[in-house]
Amino acid sequence: MLQIILTAGLIGIILALTASLFWNIAPLLQKEALAEMEAIEAKSFWKSTKGLFTDEKWCFGLILGLIGGVAYMLAIQVAGIAVVQPLINVGLVVLAFLAYRRLDENMDKPAIIGISMMILTPVFIAFGDVTEPVMFVVYDSLIIYSIVVLAATAVMLVATTRVPILWSPISALLQSLAAQFTQWFILVLFAADGLINGFKAGVIPLLFMGFFMIISAVYTVSIGLQKNPAARFNAINGTVNMFATVLGGILIFGQIIQNLPIYSIGLLTGIVGVILLAKFQ
Repeated sequence: MLQIILTAGLIGIILALTASLFWNIAPLLQKEALAEMEAIEAKSFWKSTKGLFTDEKWCFGLILGLIGGVAYMLAIQVAGIAVVQPLINVGLVVLAFLAYRRLDENMDKPAIIGISMMILTPVFIAFGDVTEPVMFVVYDSLIIYSIVVLAATAVMLVATTRVPILWSPISALLQSLAAQFTQWFILVLFAADGLINGFKAGVIPLLFMGFFMIISAVYTVSIGLQKNPAARFNAINGTVNMFATVLGGILIFGQIIQNLPIYSIGLLTGIVGVILLAKFQ
């Protein structure tokens, strides 16, 4: 086990934490930019798009998010989404601190305890000894997973006018769907003879990955951040995303958690940490 952690597992964890860092700084910058914009509405697609992409701070946040995306894809290639996804929440520690310093969002005792628990999460996940993802041979699991995620998203979308925080789980579910297509694309890309052939073979998952990433990263996240505190939005987003993505990694790509008790402790510390941070406004 120790040998695994010191080789591919350690590299995957470092890349995942790097992605987490960028993905939690990015929404903070975008939150600051969104506070000065007109309301972003899904029904005003082109007007909202122009407003977002003409704001320098929002675009810089998007660039940081894209850099995090590269680190995320590399982490998935090394360790798989069942290992990588729980670690994405660790960046909430940075978000909470910066939100406290830059957005005047109060730091209370539950938030501090939550941060401490989030720091412990990668330690337990590392010792969870999760197997690498395996390329599927039938599409049944992916299709069922996608239908369930999109159906849940549609149901919550109807209620967002009354419950704005629902934009957070909506974003999380779309991101988890993007993660499954990212894992598919990465497996195909590196299995092919050369990157060019890999891109050709993986064009379908690449297109779906790009579509769901754009919808979630540009629109649903922006709408949600504009209507909710940054730390609370990302905390809920991280929890739902973690569960949905890990489940997909197990059901679709056959990842096996070989040390379930240790891995479960890691998930539990992450979940409790996120819940405590969700109270942080």
